[in-house]
Amino acid sequence: MSTKSRSFEIESFQFVGKKVGFYGSLLILVLVSMFPVIWIFLTSIKQPGSIVQFPVQYLPQNPTLENYRVALGNAPFFRYLINSAIVAGGTAILDVFLGAIAGYALSRLRFRFKLHVLLLILGTAMLPFISRLIPLFSLARSWGLLNNYLGLIIPYAAFQLPFAVWIFQAYFKELPDSLEEAGLMDGLSRIGVLFRIILPVSAPAMATTAIIVFIYAWNEFLFALTFMSQDSMRTITVGIALYGGQFETPWGTISAAVFTSIIPLMLFMLFFQRKVVEGLTAGTGKA
Repeated sequence: MSTKSRSFEIESFQFVGKKVGFYGSLLILVLVSMFPVIWIFLTSIKQPGSIVQFPVQYLPQNPTLENYRVALGNAPFFRYLINSAIVAGGTAILDVFLGAIAGYALSRLRFRFKLHVLLLILGTAMLPFISRLIPLFSLARSWGLLNNYLGLIIPYAAFQLPFAVWIFQAYFKELPDSLEEAGLMDGLSRIGVLFRIILPVSAPAMATTAIIVFIYAWNEFLFALTFMSQDSMRTITVGIALYGGQFETPWGTISAAVFTSIIPLMLFMLFFQRKVVEGLTAGTGKA
């Protein structure tokens, strides 16, 4: 065998080895990431007795949908879903609106202390959420916002607004100045340029902000538990947490409710995944 042929075989072997290593590592990462979701689904179709038996039964022997019937029928499950959708959707819309305005100002307008303002906005995100619970509860009670959708939408939007501003200002920096110049020459104001020219071409930033803010608001538990005491106003996370029985914890029912509640989030992420990646990577090419 010639030296050239041997060298070619070695390079081919190394190439195949790199491919196998890459896709093998990727498969392991996906399995580790998806394991909680897979385990919740398997638990949701198990018989009650097999869930807590030892040794652990990884695959259900006699799959059943009884847990889903109980989860969706014995509690106002769909009321919880609607409440979460209203709160999460309202939070996402408010953050997209405010984040776009603030992000546009920080990326395009020139004014003193702009960097300090941006750092101040980002610094507010460093405050622990638990430190804000008691003051915000007192405000919500005095303003009559307990058991009210706005009592959750306003705090959630405030918590995630720094993230929204960061995404929008990074994305707007990527857009060419010619878009604004054309709009200003046509007589549009800065706000008109933003809403009629800039935002229509900013779908990745809007999708990224909306989806991540939506997921945060959908999954938040502590404020939802504190601010919503009426059963008809509870969100899905709080409603599922209160599924527990008097003498035992119905893990199968809880798993069925949890798996059902995450299906909308999974579908949203699958549908908007390309836009989310584009929005998250915006601004990485500029110093």
